[in-house]
Amino acid sequence: MICCASATLENLRRSHDTARMYAVLMVDDNAAMREALARSLTRRGCQVTTAATGVAGVEALKQRCFDVVITDLNMPERGGLWLWRQALILRPELRGRFVLIASEPLPEPRSLSLFMETERFVLKPLSLETLWRQVEEAMEGVPRSPSGSGTRPDESAARP
Repeated sequence: MICCASATLENLRRSHDTARMYAVLMVDDNAAMREALARSLTRRGCQVTTAATGVAGVEALKQRCFDVVITDLNMPERGGLWLWRQALILRPELRGRFVLIASEPLPEPRSLSLFMETERFVLKPLSLETLWRQVEEAMEGVPRSPSGSGTRPDESAARP
């Protein structure tokens, strides 16, 4: 496996002026969601690779480096938390560079606690602007807000 260091925001700005050339891995089992988010990120200057499963996401991580990984939480067989754990084994430099997208039902808050310490969380339905802000903050090294996108997973799970 070839190891690489993630590009810093400053290096990206110097080499691409105002273009935001982030390498993004987008993993979601819902083809419409995956492709819509990939198109939006591509329009913003990202190089997007898509995968339909957590296992395919791990394979993509073995093949190349990514600056940010966006993944759905709930996918058949292997979900977003599994992908996150595997990715950090393969690419420890991705810590703090994951955005987890989730809808109901959410796992127990304990299951998300390690993830929430360093990563980002966005609850569906999501706005493309919110997702983009999370990607930029991950690249800039902005500390994650305690509530991710403004909705705490433990509060969301408790809604009627």
